[in-house]
Amino acid sequence: MSNTNPMTRSMTRCGAVALLGLCAATASWADGNRRAGDVLSWALPLGAAGYSLYDGDREGTLQFGKAFAVTLAGTEVLKRTTHVERPDHSDDESFPSGHASRAFSAATFVHRRYGFEAALPMYAAATYVGWTRVHADQHRWRDVAGSAVLSAAASWWLVDPRQDRRVSVLPLVGPRSVGVEVAASW
Repeated sequence: MSNTNPMTRSMTRCGAVALLGLCAATASWADGNRRAGDVLSWALPLGAAGYSLYDGDREGTLQFGKAFAVTLAGTEVLKRTTHVERPDHSDDESFPSGHASRAFSAATFVHRRYGFEAALPMYAAATYVGWTRVHADQHRWRDVAGSAVLSAAASWWLVDPRQDRRVSVLPLVGPRSVGVEVAASW
């Protein structure tokens, strides 16, 4: 580490302190799956934005901010207009899940920007967040699926793949068609 510049060492130390803080917070708050889902629903977007900033990808960070804002706004509009009752009957704002929207927004951003391989662990964590909401009787799986679709739509609309990628595989879905677009550069 002595061969790295002072800025890199500082960023590494800041990242380590933030990670330790997150682990401590998760351990103290995670008194069950529901709490773990609550924490992860915010940790995933913070992690995605933090990685993008750490990587020096300012454009990607801005694109994530836009996609995240559109996802949250869309989630709130749908909650207030669809009036789907929660499984526990506590209110009529079940569709879509806000927790799952936040989590899947991070996963779909990483997928779109950096590739599927980088996003796979985030998809697993986002799915876990959705499971915690279903398990807590706050949502049904269709609420979680709606969140994933909304997040993916925002990311595919507002996030561009990183330019240093050589091959891009993009799903295409139309009203009466489904396809795959493959783009390669060399």
